[in-house]
Amino acid sequence: MNKKLSALVLATTCLGLSATVNASEIMFGFVGGSYSSQGYDIASMIDSLDGVNVTTRFLNSQTYDDFDSFDQLWIYDLSNKTDKNTYQMANYQGIADWYNNRSKQNLIADGRILSSSSNYTSSGNRGAENLWIQNYAQQLDMFGGGLVLGTDHSVYNSGINEINKLIGIAGFEGNYYSSPYQAVVDPLSPFYVGSLDECDLSPSEQCINDNSSTGFAPSGLQENGQFLTPVAYHGSVNDAYSKVAVSSTIGSVTFGTQVPEPASLALLGLGLAGIGLRRKKQARADKNG
Repeated sequence: MNKKLSALVLATTCLGLSATVNASEIMFGFVGGSYSSQGYDIASMIDSLDGVNVTTRFLNSQTYDDFDSFDQLWIYDLSNKTDKNTYQMANYQGIADWYNNRSKQNLIADGRILSSSSNYTSSGNRGAENLWIQNYAQQLDMFGGGLVLGTDHSVYNSGINEINKLIGIAGFEGNYYSSPYQAVVDPLSPFYVGSLDECDLSPSEQCINDNSSTGFAPSGLQENGQFLTPVAYHGSVNDAYSKVAVSSTIGSVTFGTQVPEPASLALLGLGLAGIGLRRKKQARADKNG
């Protein structure tokens, strides 16, 4: 068995907790300079994976034109400024073009990513928090690359929401700051990893840190036709879509698979219309016969 296939089998068996399938070039882009040390901490979690190379960039100080050289783009917005200077707007457009032109548009929206940095974790399982973030990169790698949008509550999402608009998804919004500072993880999501913290309100479930004042990620059917399913959320499954902490285009059995693309729906409609027409013709033939 060749090395690439072996890695695929192992990663699939372990839900992405082994080495990634292919070597990945990842850009970790800071919208601004706020909370940089925490952002670098998250970037280092990714960079520590075998076969992964992370390049960090500040989107507010230079325009980049090499997004196509990366397999994954991670955008980290913890800046409380307007974040719409000339460099930033050009980079937002470049990121959107990169995503919109991809054949595999995989997306993860994390509305509490600050909670994943070492300075903002509780006294719980730090190792599991590393695995949680690393699994983003590993799952995207297995699915052919993609985009991670990470921010926190509404004070920090002005820049990142410009990217959301350009790719046709709703923005991050709101400010959720309530004890317990945890988000329930969907155990049937590909992003689930074992050994997470027990949920304070429901020990039978597992949670990720949400001890920063988080916001809500977009979920459900989006303007661009994609469907974002909850990955982690506050409360129960019943209110997951209204209180989503993390969502993704990579579906889950809990919330159903992705909806058909508009083109597929159109073909389905034409097919059903054709069946109906044939039945009408057959009915007329039977009547006249």
